Amino acid sequence: MSHAHGPLPQWDIIGGYGSGTYEAEGSNGIVWRLWLVERPVDGDPLAPGYRLAPRDNLISATFISGEHGLYHALDQAGMRIAADAVRADPDGALRQLGLDGQ
Repeated sequence: MSHAHGPLPQWDIIGGYGSGTYEAEGSNGIVWRLWLVERPVDGDPLAPGYRLAPRDNLISATFISGEHGLYHALDQAGMRIAADAVRADPDGALRQLGLDGQ
């Protein structure tokens, strides 16, 4: 897991292509997991979509919308876990997201 030319983490597929599960390491060394939940189980207060949580504390998951697809969810999750690094290098984040006009 690495950071490629900016503050946003790089995601790795966990469990093989099509698994819907991804992990990335935050700048603080915490490994985060993003996974797809199409049909929440009874008692899950979150809507269908992606869940984001530290790998060692999956029960603390937060919601990431799946409405705009996987890449949008990965970008949203990356910005959430790297918020401090993104604030420190907003131009790098824009460059990574392809929003720097080049």
